[in-house]
Amino acid sequence: MRPESAYITIDKNIEKIKDFINEVIIVPKHTLTKWATVTNQTPAAKIGYIGQHLVSLITGVQGTGTGARGNDLADGSEVKSCNKVDQADKCKNCESRVMRFESKCPHCGSTNIERKDDSKWLFSIHDENELNTYKNLNRIVLLLMDYPNFKKNDFMDVRITAFEIYPKEERMSVFNELISTHYFKNYLPKKNAKKKTNPMNLHPWSFQFYKCNPVKIFECTIKNIDTTPSVIIDNNVYVKPDMERNESLQTIPMPSMLLRAAEWTELLKKSNYKKDIEPLIVKEYLEKEGIRGLSKTQFSKLSLNKKAEALPFLNEELRNIISLRPVAPVRQKKNYKRI
Repeated sequence: MRPESAYITIDKNIEKIKDFINEVIIVPKHTLTKWATVTNQTPAAKIGYIGQHLVSLITGVQGTGTGARGNDLADGSEVKSCNKVDQADKCKNCESRVMRFESKCPHCGSTNIERKDDSKWLFSIHDENELNTYKNLNRIVLLLMDYPNFKKNDFMDVRITAFEIYPKEERMSVFNELISTHYFKNYLPKKNAKKKTNPMNLHPWSFQFYKCNPVKIFECTIKNIDTTPSVIIDNNVYVKPDMERNESLQTIPMPSMLLRAAEWTELLKKSNYKKDIEPLIVKEYLEKEGIRGLSKTQFSKLSLNKKAEALPFLNEELRNIISLRPVAPVRQKKNYKRI
């Protein structure tokens, strides 16, 4: 999995990424937030085209100038963007819309606000040719903008992350299974019944996302984005455009808390516990419980929370053991066809 070097034409990537983020993301966000207080419109900017610019700088590969038509990058890569920043929130008291920068509902004054975090990557497939196009892509780049401290209601820092999936590679072939299942079991039955069809949705940090075995190639944090912003790029994460994406580049660890009871049972049944699981039991858990180790029988009797505490993450080998869940469709707001 090495990107084609002939298409890598953008250099000084880190410097250009920082300049781009400052000029195209931070400054416009400040301007939109200012005007949102006047217009009462969401300050969230559509990230689709912005995402393509940013991915070109991350991968070093230029686009094709086709907008929503044709290849997103010159090497044939597909780019999907997801923006969880500045989503419109909802008051739990009166169900009115609340802006992300508002601490209370402007209609009833309630501070009981439901902060939204449900944006996702969408894959629209309308026929088998389009399905096969996705399955035969050399690379899919997933760009994500989110809040690393969202669960703490902390919206000061914004994180930008890029992941790669190579559908034709065996270790990432689950993506093809996901998209094929969606097309044949969700899309076609609805189309044939003349019902409204939906795209396949892939949620960041979901079970299905981790099952695709994505590799992280870039991450940066915009600290204090609304006040005194600074862009911090994690050089330990950044994978240079011409680097080989082989087995030494590990896929991101999958949090075991995502597993359901039946999936834990499947994992314990199909894996070699002594070889594959026992060495990964964290010492902190054993020390906290005052025990030296956990046998397979003891582990299987733990609650779901205790299992996740003892084995917080699944490596690529373990997650590959677990069967794939179907992807739930979402309502499609507009048509898009990749040609």
